[in-house]
This record gives sequence, structure tokens and C-alpha cells, in this order.
Amino acid sequence: MLSKYLMRKLGSREKKAQFFAKYDSFFPKFRRKVILVVKKNTEFSGNLRVCANVLLAKKSHKVYVYKDGSMPASLETAIKAQGMRVLKHNSWRSFYHIFTSGVIFFSHVPRDAHISVKSKRRVIVGLWHGVAFKNIESQMVSVAPEKLALIEKNAVLYDLMTASSQKDKKYLAKSFMVDESIIEITGLPRYDLLKSTYTLDEFLNAQKQQLERIKAGKKLILYAPTFREHCGSHLEQISHSEWRTLNDFMIANNSVLGVRPHPYDLKHSPELFESLSNIVWLGQDEFTESNLVLQYVDALIVDFSSIWIDYLLLDRPIVGFAKDFEHYRDDERGFAYDFSSTFPDVFVNNITDLINQLDLLLSNGIQTKKYSAAKHLFHAYDISADFSQNLECSIKPYLK
Repeated sequence: MLSKYLMRKLGSREKKAQFFAKYDSFFPKFRRKVILVVKKNTEFSGNLRVCANVLLAKKSHKVYVYKDGSMPASLETAIKAQGMRVLKHNSWRSFYHIFTSGVIFFSHVPRDAHISVKSKRRVIVGLWHGVAFKNIESQMVSVAPEKLALIEKNAVLYDLMTASSQKDKKYLAKSFMVDESIIEITGLPRYDLLKSTYTLDEFLNAQKQQLERIKAGKKLILYAPTFREHCGSHLEQISHSEWRTLNDFMIANNSVLGVRPHPYDLKHSPELFESLSNIVWLGQDEFTESNLVLQYVDALIVDFSSIWIDYLLLDRPIVGFAKDFEHYRDDERGFAYDFSSTFPDVFVNNITDLINQLDLLLSNGIQTKKYSAAKHLFHAYDISADFSQNLECSIKPYLK
């Protein structure tokens, strides 16, 4: 009954935040109760997954996963199998656990768990889900005054944030309006998922085996564009005839084109793909970990997504492609860094030039690409680092 009442009375994000702000201080906080918070329109993955593995290895904390929305049944089952508890949204039991949590980790922001008021008895850790290349938070193009005020208000909530490099640290501090002193350069925990040696659970092992079947001795090229806020999906800017041309090119070169949109973008494979033998859908609905996918990728095609920054660590080729560069720069989010001097390789704006670039790569057998300048800018550590250990060292003082 109470859950139905909550759903009716606390339906909006703002009302939930008001509810928590009013009652949070009345509840005790238990430092050994840890909650990993998933943003509503994403899934449990990346930094949160590696953080969960670090916490579970300690065997000293109760670990919960909360998402203010539905979760795929298979993912929920896998989370429970690892020894964590899944908190349902709009549930009094879930709200109670958030109220009494002593440590909360976020892949995005505290308002994803309705937290808007600082509690001295609770630690809040920001594990921002990737290195920002497009603008985020206070640095977004034409950010609304009310959102800017909210970001400034929320800045006091954080006790710790993590970053990939000194440059990333400075940009996060500016974007979230926090002091640099609370940001530690650990490298992103999810970088460990780029390694074939990282221990996978049964859920991810099944995805790994599926990737091996897809690749099956072929070259795997991944196209991973980000979302658009003010126009349609970039995937829809590619015509049916262009998709068929790409498919024919892949067949001729014993290659497969994997397509992985941003979680905010298309959720399901376009119907056309069913008739294209060498183009496969690698969306988050089926492959939850981007960096597990990247293990198998021989070359990456990307527009403005920061996935290429993770991929730098593997020393493999990157090609830029988007038809709407000017629109994205001027009317979408814009870029955190000067694009022309930061993006590590060629950037093209049409399918013909894209195929020419891929042809150059494949005809040469796909050679190693070091991208030293970009790697130095965005990575304080190389792929040999133990990013899980770096995270554990950073969060240890807050888990006592």
C-alpha cells in the first residue's frame, strides 16, 4: 500500500528530492551499508561494476544497487548472484536503505538517488562514468540558470571524486563546481575491463563468448556514436543505401561492423540490419560493458563520444565520423577541449571518406597506433595499472 502511495505522491524527481531532504536527517547512517546508484536511463556497468567487485572482495560491507527505474531481469539476476541486493524504485524498503546508507557511489549525480542535502554521517563518492570530451554539467552550451544553481548547490554533497588525469581532474572540478582537493587521480575503474585478464562473472562471460562468435576470425570495426539532444539519432542520418554500402565493404574485407549507440539513443536494432550480414547490433541492451566490447575491437569509429579515450589505452586505430559536426559544436553540447588539436586522428563527414579511411587501415593489416599526445593528456596511467587497486586505496579511508 505504501509503495503505491509513494508512486502516486512522489512520482516526479523533484518531489522525491523534497521528500528525502525533509526526512533524511531523522535516520541513522551505517558506514557498512553501501549503495551503488545507477542513472535511470542507463544500466549497472563500468565504474560501478568494478567498484562493486572491489567492495565484494572486502566481504565487510553490505552492497546494494539502486536505480530509479526498471532493470532488465537478466541483469538483476546477475547482480544478486554476485552477492548484492537490488533496490526497487518507488519502494519504501528502498527508500529506507537509502536513508540509512553510510556510503553512496554515483556513476552520474546524487540526485539520481534523490539526495540534495548534505549529511555529515554519509560519504558521497562520484565515479563519473567516463572522461568528459563533450561538455557536461555547468560547462554545457547555454546551460539554464536554474540548472547552474542546482549544480552549485549539489557541489557541497561530494566527499570524493575520481579522475583519469590532471586535465580530467581540472575539468571535473570546473564542471561540478567542486574543489580540486576532493578529486583523486586514480584512472577510471572501468579501464580494468579492457583487460582480458580481468575476472568476469557468468553474466559477462556469456557476453564475451558471444563477442568471440561474432568476430570468428574477422576484423571487428566498432561504430559508437553519442546521442543528440536537439535532433534525431546520428544512426538515422545514415541512409539505407549507405548502410548497404558499408555492409558490402565489410563483406569484401572479411570484417564485421558493430554498431553501439549511446544508452540515451536508439534502444533496438534498426529493422534494416536484419538483412545486412556483416553489420551487427552491439547495444547496451545485450552487451552491458563497453570496455568488454572494446577488447575485441580492431578499430574504432566514433563521433563525439568519449569512448575513444578509453580505447586509447589499447593502442589501436581511431577514425572520427559525423555528418553534423557544426551542429553538434554550436547547438548541442560543444566540446570540453579544442577539437582539432585534441582528437587523435582523421575526422570525416561522409560515408565515402569513411570507407576510404577504413580501406587504408584494413589494407595495411591494421597497425598499432600509439596516439601519445592524446594519451598523455587523458591518462595518468597506462593499461598495466591496477585501476581496481587505485580505487580501493582512494575509498579505503571512507569505508571504516
